[in-house]
Amino acid sequence: MAKVSKIAIRYNNGILPSNLAELLQNADEQDLRILVAVMMLADRESGVASLASLAEQVGISQSEVDASIKFWRGAGILGTVSGAKSTERDSSKIEKTAVQEEKPKLQSETAHRNGVLERSGSLTSYSSAELADLMERRRVSAQFVDEAQRILGKIFRSYDTGILVGIVDQLGFEEEAVLAILAYAARRGKKTLRYTEQMAMALYDEGIVDTQAVLERINRMERSGEVISKIRTLFGAGDRELTASEKKLFSTWTEKYAYDLDVIRLAYDITVDSIQKPVPKYTNSILEKWHTEGLRTASDVDAYLKKSRADRALAEGGEKSYDVEDFVEAALQRSFEHLS
Repeated sequence: MAKVSKIAIRYNNGILPSNLAELLQNADEQDLRILVAVMMLADRESGVASLASLAEQVGISQSEVDASIKFWRGAGILGTVSGAKSTERDSSKIEKTAVQEEKPKLQSETAHRNGVLERSGSLTSYSSAELADLMERRRVSAQFVDEAQRILGKIFRSYDTGILVGIVDQLGFEEEAVLAILAYAARRGKKTLRYTEQMAMALYDEGIVDTQAVLERINRMERSGEVISKIRTLFGAGDRELTASEKKLFSTWTEKYAYDLDVIRLAYDITVDSIQKPVPKYTNSILEKWHTEGLRTASDVDAYLKKSRADRALAEGGEKSYDVEDFVEAALQRSFEHLS
């Protein structure tokens, strides 16, 4: 890595990241001391501070300063400015230009929240020295790496360890949460750190980083997989590959709506009774309506349909009763016409 001689404060017009509280929880006392020191030393106009005497002023080693600077860079609070000898006037121009270039990317330009990650698709890699420093400072533990190796059944190279450490150091996951992701990946036969990294980044984008939330999300995904297997049979998909549309619909029913097979089967039965064939898009219209109405269980749906039939019969003066398919057909016919 190139020697860093200057650091620039990156937040724009005094607007701090929305996840500042989370960042402060992950920062230790030394990280906070470094951030305060940088803010005190930074030039008011350019936001640039020299690192030449920072370690001496704060009273810690240069390697400790570098580790904290890396933490705040990953958080999007600070950015580096590569130094080169120049006149004072030229230096000022360079620093101002560097600060402009270091401003956080717009949300549409990054795959991750708040511009924390510099690039999408993968985390920033580490050198062997940086990994050793992070472990020495207990940013990550040796036991964590050992357990990860046991779960995947392999010995990590420095590159592999860097991916694992990056999920903790750059994304802010707890070690226990990362191990849960690794175990889930292993159960699915995806014993690669690249898969684990991509899953962690997807969870991060959803705002899921703490251990309990990760465990709940994994449980929901596993339940979803079991239900989707039964949905395949219900719709006669057999062993064929699901279409992109089917995958999206089935995942929506099981993950977003969190419906069990009993509810999905009710919607399936209504679909076949109404249009004489199993059409996932039509079933989706029914489930979408039930979800909007706040129905969560088969009992909720049954009570809702009975009440709807009773209300319809009462509105007609009690002269006609409506069964389930009559009600759904009337409620969803227009929606289905747009889907056909």
